Amino acid sequence: MASAPQLPLADDLFLAAHDTARGKSLLSPATLGLGLAAGLLGELILWRRMDLNDGLITVVDDRPTADPAATAVLDQLMKEAQHRQVRDWIAFLATGVATDLVARRLARTGLVQRQEKRGLLGTKVTFVPVDSSTAGWPGSRVRTMVGRGEWLGIPDLVLAGLILATGLDQHVFVTLDTRDRGLLFDQLRRRLPVMLQELVGHAEAAVGDAVMARRA
Repeated sequence: MASAPQLPLADDLFLAAHDTARGKSLLSPATLGLGLAAGLLGELILWRRMDLNDGLITVVDDRPTADPAATAVLDQLMKEAQHRQVRDWIAFLATGVATDLVARRLARTGLVQRQEKRGLLGTKVTFVPVDSSTAGWPGSRVRTMVGRGEWLGIPDLVLAGLILATGLDQHVFVTLDTRDRGLLFDQLRRRLPVMLQELVGHAEAAVGDAVMARRA
């Protein structure tokens, strides 16, 4: 498979979370939303616009980023500056805000297309990857590099962490053996910056809480 330009973190997660043959999401809407919410917050950390310490978000640079979706989240953080708990922001963005921002960003690049399906309860709108190879690329890139024992860049380490946090690894990392997974976990532990490790941990906890709530 030919290499493709690396997309923003949350976009990579969105594509990795969709079946390459049918374009169907491999995650529930709730879990996908939580992962994308964490992905957008991760982008702001990578942009050096926010810090995360002990579960609290701090905006350290209020200048707009070069990306409208990330800037929209940054603007919201500044408007609601009294709310600093990262779990609250993950929950809020997961209500549909994150999925909408990411899907529209991908649609602007032509990587996904908007589809409408009418039913008895109204019209359901989804965004489906246009090309199966593009949809499969983010997960394939990480999986291949891990399988070769290569070091992942920081954005791909966060992507791998969110793939694990959302349970998407059951689909994306299914071919990785115990040794490969051990090497990946070692990279996450040793090379992922502390703030991003914490973000992934909060995303995993949020997904776990959501699963338990659905079972209750």
